[in-house]
Amino acid sequence: MSEPGVPAEGTNASRAVRVVTYNVRSLRDDRQALGRVVRELRPDVLCLQEAPRMLGWRHRLAALARDTRMLYVAGGGTTGGVAILSSLAVDVLDTRELILSRTRGLHRRGAVTAEVRLGATTFAVAAVHLGLDAAERRRHAGQIAAALREREPGPSVVAGDLNEVAGHAAYNILAAGRTDCAGTDPTPTFSTRAPRRRIDAVLASPALTVHHYRVGSGADVERASDHRPVVVDLLGD
Repeated sequence: MSEPGVPAEGTNASRAVRVVTYNVRSLRDDRQALGRVVRELRPDVLCLQEAPRMLGWRHRLAALARDTRMLYVAGGGTTGGVAILSSLAVDVLDTRELILSRTRGLHRRGAVTAEVRLGATTFAVAAVHLGLDAAERRRHAGQIAAALREREPGPSVVAGDLNEVAGHAAYNILAAGRTDCAGTDPTPTFSTRAPRRRIDAVLASPALTVHHYRVGSGADVERASDHRPVVVDLLGD
């Protein structure tokens, strides 16, 4: 049975595109639980943070794609652990990997953007993971926003672990001209066992209608990572 806001399979021309953003903590937790969570969510576009980025990352990311019945799109070790996977239903029209400016003493971060199409809905999506340093977050948010402006005038989506809550500087930069898909839903996304902060977000251009939003929960979510997945169904005008 389809979830609220998601038409039945076989109606790609009118059905929403499901975007899921998920910090998977370098696959250090229960891999089987993680696979079950993603398969149950059935994302069309999966934006990952803390995806494999060290030795053997390509093999591990390919295995994750197989386990979750998805396809590798871009990112991973080349972008500091940020990656995008997609379902077979999605047409990936273009991908770009962005290397963000480095902060001394901190690991190099990146972002991944992809232009995706499902039925009549096309948009650019950026998978992002901002760091723990506030100044770096502001700087990187500006670089990501500039990269997305190069893709205008089409709609865009920013999905990821922002490491700060709504209203702070980096969040405001990325949210400018976009809607927080959570709306008034305050459900925290971190941590899974002691949820207290909503630091994982999906921000979408107004041209995209939010049909459904939720934060994943349950026993498998608690076993799979220290972050909860964020699930959004979007439909173009």
